[in-house]
Amino acid sequence: MDLNWTYYNPNTPAKRVLLLGPSLGGNAAHQWTKVAGELIDDARVVLVDLPGTGLAEVWDDDVEPTLDNIAAGIAKVAEEVRAELGDGLPIYFAGLSISGATALHVARDYDKIFSAVAVVASAAVVGEPRRWLERADEVESAGTSPLIEETTKRWFTPAFRAEQPAVVDTIMEGLAVADDHSYAQLCRALSTHDVVDDLPLIRIPVMLIAGERDSSTPIANVELVAENVLRGALRVVDGAAHMVPVSHPVEVAGHLRSLLERPLASRVVSESND
Repeated sequence: MDLNWTYYNPNTPAKRVLLLGPSLGGNAAHQWTKVAGELIDDARVVLVDLPGTGLAEVWDDDVEPTLDNIAAGIAKVAEEVRAELGDGLPIYFAGLSISGATALHVARDYDKIFSAVAVVASAAVVGEPRRWLERADEVESAGTSPLIEETTKRWFTPAFRAEQPAVVDTIMEGLAVADDHSYAQLCRALSTHDVVDDLPLIRIPVMLIAGERDSSTPIANVELVAENVLRGALRVVDGAAHMVPVSHPVEVAGHLRSLLERPLASRVVSESND
């Protein structure tokens, strides 16, 4: 799978590479720019678009809709970046929502390419397969517009919606303009996502970043990942719903910086931002 990608800060002298992936129906630049700005001197940041969103091409129907195939596309981006920059720079991946789920596939299958991953607002299982397939069919029929109102309520707290309406509108525009078939294929990919049994096989560090008020991702599912990978750490961001990088970019950047600066030595570390 070929994924569209772009450098956020191509001229940085930073000696690390951080790939950032968006949510389902999300625009990577809109969702991650504030975090990228905080990390401008810490890593060469690469924004990766999923099919049918941002500047990406629509889903290629020759490719089966699985997160394994998306993970392969992300690994290909990493190899393309490495070919440009040389072999010496460690590469990291942080994904939000569906990209966070994909990060677990990346960690399991591409540990020779990536030094560590961050799973943001996601887990080893996300939702129910039947519901994802139903949503795929609904979007193929009616588009993503009917999802906007309910998704906005899940992605942002009432306080953030009231304080930052322009930011919310920008993020939701990404969902509104997403290619319907590509979105549906990503839903179908999520319907088969279940890496619970594979978690003990993941050897590279995995940081879990969860929103304390994220109704889309039960905290028990996030804790399950942190407790079963070999080198896991959980960070809970107080007051955040699903769009953690948008509503709390400074906190998210701080957690990612700690992942970039040193390997996770402990098996599980759980903390909140008080």
